Amino acid sequence: MNSWFKEETKCVDGDEFLFKTIEDPDEKSRICGDILSSIPEWFESEEANQIYRRRIRNQIALVVKKEGRAVGFLGLEDHNPYTSEIYVFGIRKGYQRHGLGRELVSMVTEELRKHPEKKYLTVKTLGESRPDPFYEKTRAFYRKMGFLPLEEMKTLWSENNPCLFMIKDLR
Repeated sequence: MNSWFKEETKCVDGDEFLFKTIEDPDEKSRICGDILSSIPEWFESEEANQIYRRRIRNQIALVVKKEGRAVGFLGLEDHNPYTSEIYVFGIRKGYQRHGLGRELVSMVTEELRKHPEKKYLTVKTLGESRPDPFYEKTRAFYRKMGFLPLEEMKTLWSENNPCLFMIKDLR
């Protein structure tokens, strides 16, 4: 999909932020790594973070900046003509719970809806069978954004990290 927005300034929670697509693979990887390391409550595994940094290089990547500093990002993987996945997504502490994540997901949803063949947006997150206060907030966020739990896969990632597969109907 080449129609992604290139740059847009939006007012979110009373502040101006720059939302843009990142084209450069090195910049995608750097921003991803920088933000993930700033929120270890969600991204504590350095091994997993290295995989995120490597894979985002080939994905659609959106960034949110405040005064030139990246404060949030989203990596989108296109699986097939019908489905895309929020592969990795993070908002820096101090900027969470101000509407930036909601705006990023809304922008992605809006863009995907411009492509009539796209039917679903998915995301994987930590499953409910492993209690975690941070991921409880993550699941609540995705539910508010219209995602529904589809299946919890207890061994996709590891026995300690059950994967909850969530889906949003774009139609």
